[in-house]
Amino acid sequence: MACRQAAKETLEAIVSGEGELYLAYRRLYGIWSANNAAVQELRPLFRMEGIEADGTFSITDEFRARVLELAREILPHFLS
Repeated sequence: MACRQAAKETLEAIVSGEGELYLAYRRLYGIWSANNAAVQELRPLFRMEGIEADGTFSITDEFRARVLELAREILPHFLS
């Protein structure tokens, strides 16, 4: 599925530190919003306390660290 490939590539970019984390997060949210049945593994990224993925939030060091941590946990599900 194209959405799973796009999610995999975006997760890899986050984990490797390529590009802007916020833009990658927004891209993953777009993928998840349109195809959540196919990419259920992404759900934890959009259930973080105090963060409304479709709303306004601050890009803090804590946010960056949590997204990176979750991306590392989720990525292996897209490698098989």
